[in-house]
Amino acid sequence: FFSPTNGYDRLADGEEQAIQDYCAGYKTFLDEGKIERECVTYTIAQAEALEKAGIQFDHVISIEISDEEIEARMEGRRGCSKCGAPYHIKAKPPKQEGVCDSCGGPVVQRDDDKPETVRGRLEVYHSETEPLKDYYKEKGILNVVDNQPTIAGTTEVILEALGLHEH
Repeated sequence: FFSPTNGYDRLADGEEQAIQDYCAGYKTFLDEGKIERECVTYTIAQAEALEKAGIQFDHVISIEISDEEIEARMEGRRGCSKCGAPYHIKAKPPKQEGVCDSCGGPVVQRDDDKPETVRGRLEVYHSETEPLKDYYKEKGILNVVDNQPTIAGTTEVILEALGLHEH
């Protein structure tokens, strides 16, 4: 999904002007053909602001995954504090525990991947973002797909939901 950097950081704070800037910048990129018509909204107010700015979606995808699965995945995420190389303790561990394969720097868990932080982010999702599903369902553009064990599997069910995958 596309999130323009001009105002995105402020947009998360819900500032009205940031939403206006976000929409204007997004529309400029869209009109100039620099991006595909993809975007991320986090609240109904942002979705309404995009619509007011003339930005409409053909499809919205909701990938369904349990909070428990999200917590488990996030808890295992690690990153090199020196070069930023990504790791996961189960899916992609470094060759030597705690040491980056690329630069030898320390591999650590980021604060925003810690369980208490993830739970807090999920609470915000359920209260502020999840209501968008009903908003887009009422518009007839919501496509709900179940998360799959692999990226390729999830991509396939998204393409099927969009009618872009031939069986």
